[in-house]
Amino acid sequence: MDTTYNNKPYFDHPPAGFVLMAASYKLLGVSEFSTRLPSVLFGLMSILLIYLIASELFGRSEIAFASALILGSSVWYVIRVRSGNLDSAFLFFYLLTVYLSLKSARNFRWFPFVGLSFGALIMTKTLAGISVLVLIVLLNIKTLFGKRENLIWLLLAFIFFYLLVFPWYKSHEAKYSDFLNYQIKHIGQRDRTQLLLIPSNISQTLFYLHMGIRKWFKLWQLSFIPYLFLFLYQIYSYFKRGKKIKQKKSVEILPYLFILIWTTVVLYPFLASSQTEIWHLIPVYPPIALFIASVTFNIGLLFVKTVVTRFNLEKVNLVRIYPVIFIGAFLVLSFIQAKNFWAEVYPKVKYTNDEVDISRRLSKYNQMIYVDGDYLPLAVFYSGKQIKSLILESDSVVTFTKLFEIDKGNVIGVTRNWVFDDLRKKNFNFKLLEKNNSYSIVTIP
Repeated sequence: MDTTYNNKPYFDHPPAGFVLMAASYKLLGVSEFSTRLPSVLFGLMSILLIYLIASELFGRSEIAFASALILGSSVWYVIRVRSGNLDSAFLFFYLLTVYLSLKSARNFRWFPFVGLSFGALIMTKTLAGISVLVLIVLLNIKTLFGKRENLIWLLLAFIFFYLLVFPWYKSHEAKYSDFLNYQIKHIGQRDRTQLLLIPSNISQTLFYLHMGIRKWFKLWQLSFIPYLFLFLYQIYSYFKRGKKIKQKKSVEILPYLFILIWTTVVLYPFLASSQTEIWHLIPVYPPIALFIASVTFNIGLLFVKTVVTRFNLEKVNLVRIYPVIFIGAFLVLSFIQAKNFWAEVYPKVKYTNDEVDISRRLSKYNQMIYVDGDYLPLAVFYSGKQIKSLILESDSVVTFTKLFEIDKGNVIGVTRNWVFDDLRKKNFNFKLLEKNNSYSIVTIP
């Protein structure tokens, strides 16, 4: 399958996310709604998946519910889920792969579906999801060698992955000589040259993380000390009690290690990259949500049990009341969080930004269009036209002189209003077709 953008081959990302968006277009027509619909659906399913993952790890619906609340009330999760992009589909397949890996750890017959889900993840954003391999191995390494028949399920997983991923990569490698190098080094590694990832961008990345999840960031930080105490307490209980109890406790210890490893493998590469953007950190939100919910619930439950035992309060039923208090507290925190960022996501006054407005106006012109700015994908979508980037020279006069020499001046240029104000001062001759608060559309007089 070949994908194109602006009538040119496009393979920055594999086609899975675009196919899902195209299916929405086919059913509902091309619109903002049909563009956003797949993202919204995947976003809702990701919230369900984080609930299921927490249930598998801890067996407590309270932790699962709180984890879902944290993810669903993280501001940049909401912003990206309601936008037409690949992040929502990517996170869904990442979480689905983790969930299926948890299922296969208990019953290895689930493992072929892990291969299928991992293949879909790779076909959404290539190397961005490669960190899930660590989690797959961590959860299944013991089960893999438990029975001989498990090798059959492993082989099936490889076959599913191969059939889903290999054809697209093989065909593009045959068509484009530098395809793999471009995919791995330029897109996957962001042209990074050093092999060792050194955390050189810690403060900026943590700031972005804070802005992305807002109030949950402080609670995440505060959870580390209780986490350490809880972890050491469980290790102490593990060695103090009998063999059967130890086996049970070892299962309880694993989720905390698993979440910490998950957070590390996802977050660490961003700490070492100078190109980290705020939306890149969305895959870090789920393990943080699990971390906060599990630590706060269990440390609170341990405290309640200690108080009940110490002061002989069995008749008060505090242990039964505590889960209700816990869920209520997270509902209140989630409501406050959503209330604070609601205006950022849903402005009180509806408006059309200048990039969208000028792009819609371009739809009426048949000349080749050249746009100056970083909104080229948006311009292509709203205009429905083939659009090229304006090549900027050292001086605006030189830029538009060269532009108007293309196709004998049968072209249109779009740039900021102040550029044309500057051109007027320099007595450069052009014809203004339309303008809004920020941008102007011009052509040769």
